[in-house]
Amino acid sequence: MKKISGFENKTVIVTGGAAGLGRGIVEALVEQGAIVYAADINEAGLKALADSVPTIIPVKLNVTQQQDFQQVIDQVLADHDHLDIIINNAGIGLAGDFNDTPMTDLEKITNINFWSVIYGTKLAYTQMIKQGYGHIVNVSSSGGAMPVPNQSMYSGIKHAVLGLSHSLREEAAHYGVKVSAVLPGMVKSDMWESAVNVKDYNLKNSMENTGLKPISARDAAEAILHGIIDNNRSIIFPRINRITLCLYRLMPNLMTRLFVAPLARPTTEAS
Repeated sequence: MKKISGFENKTVIVTGGAAGLGRGIVEALVEQGAIVYAADINEAGLKALADSVPTIIPVKLNVTQQQDFQQVIDQVLADHDHLDIIINNAGIGLAGDFNDTPMTDLEKITNINFWSVIYGTKLAYTQMIKQGYGHIVNVSSSGGAMPVPNQSMYSGIKHAVLGLSHSLREEAAHYGVKVSAVLPGMVKSDMWESAVNVKDYNLKNSMENTGLKPISARDAAEAILHGIIDNNRSIIFPRINRITLCLYRLMPNLMTRLFVAPLARPTTEAS
């Protein structure tokens, strides 16, 4: 990975840092000389990451708990007196017919994918306002800018993350704090395998049958790091994803009819 100026000695928290896209971001940041706190509830994954990248600081974090976030931020401040960047990346997949989805699964994905972003954003923002600088990076999705049938809750939450990030960006600018949203396309990670599938729905098979080739977590991480340095409002990649989202903004009805509606697969029998 080529040198990206601007990350050396920066203190960075990456949630969901033990695997998938999060691990790719952690590894890329370390290569650029950042001081990285890899935060995850997966202690085995953190240990494996620390064995591979000894310079990271592994920290256990349950992203559904506000106090856990505060403890991680307090640790960074105790070690370095400031927090430069937080990347709210942690999340899970949930796929299948919305009507068949148990309320417990809806609550679970809301806590992990949405409340974690609120906690991380709010607590980091408070500290960054005191400092007068900092960068909050929230990972949304291409599904946060256009519909994704059979992933309605996932897509809805990612829409909320995008709206929160874009709106806060305008507030935060008055305090010297930057806010960016990440809208990845298909990234190769273990999230498909670990997703919560409703009934016989299979997210992994569904994603693999799109005909699109996922990019690697490291390539995705490189795109994110470039977007952070450029202070992009939205960090969108790869190119096919940028084109798709652009066309959807210009022609939402046509794109929905051609590419979104065919993805819907009803599994609940009508009475």
